[in-house]
Amino acid sequence: MATGTQGVVPRQDPRQVSNTLKKTINYNDVGIANGVPFENWLPQNAFITLVLCEIVVAFNAATTNVLTVGTNVGVYDNIINAGDVNEGAVAVTNVVRALGRSLTAAGNVRPFAKYTQTGTAATAGQAIVLIEFEGGWAT
Repeated sequence: MATGTQGVVPRQDPRQVSNTLKKTINYNDVGIANGVPFENWLPQNAFITLVLCEIVVAFNAATTNVLTVGTNVGVYDNIINAGDVNEGAVAVTNVVRALGRSLTAAGNVRPFAKYTQTGTAATAGQAIVLIEFEGGWAT
């Protein structure tokens, strides 16, 4: 097996503990306007218990700043939707949209983060997204 190659194995701890996925998103990440993948996948049947989004540095595009996270291809907004977070204010937001196992019922899924903007381009902006979930077991 080649090293340094991302696989499709979900992050899954066999013990009965919470698991997490975390992604730092910057306004100028390569490909961010089309969506950039998290490094790990959510396993099939994972039960999402918490989604937090911390705006560490406010996004400052002149007209709109839209940060979304999701597993729905292209749109990427079924975990964090356009109206869930104030991207222009430093704060932590608890997003309840994706709680439960509906996103993972059919199989392993990989979240993507997407940032879009209008008006004068942003010169700053950073967010950290944390997804906490229970292991993804058959029962």
